[in-house]
Amino acid sequence: MLPTATFVTAGIVTVGTAFACTGSTSAAATRPPGVAQSGGTVVVASSVRAADTLAPSPADVSAIASAVKSSEYTSAVPANDYEVTGTVLAASDPTWAYTELHPTVEDYDRAEGVLHHTSGGWQLVQLGTYELGCGVAPADVLDDFGLECPPPGADDSTAEATAA
Repeated sequence: MLPTATFVTAGIVTVGTAFACTGSTSAAATRPPGVAQSGGTVVVASSVRAADTLAPSPADVSAIASAVKSSEYTSAVPANDYEVTGTVLAASDPTWAYTELHPTVEDYDRAEGVLHHTSGGWQLVQLGTYELGCGVAPADVLDDFGLECPPPGADDSTAEATAA
């Protein structure tokens, strides 16, 4: 049985198996679609809309990767078991970043992270694969990253009632 990770961020609880799903293939042998390696650099074709994002500086890329790898949200997964790739900054507010975590070993799935830069530096504020950024990032930032959240007050029971 693989562990299930629970992440609590700013009042949001995300329950998932971002790093604990079976069926993944080894990234060393096969990279996911949209991932290529060029001269030692991993290039990721992301779902994020590039027109609404900015490329981070090399210093920010390094600081963001360090923030992800030292976060309490990734502490249960060895840092060498995934790569931090596809990092972009929000055009509307470059203190927000989106990044992807791609496994380098079997039995882990890809995850996404949202980070915020404050006076303390970059901090991973949410990690997951579903409703990422909801409740933690401003609407303009979510739009820049192409992330969607349910309307306020919407939940599964509301959706079922509307469908009936």
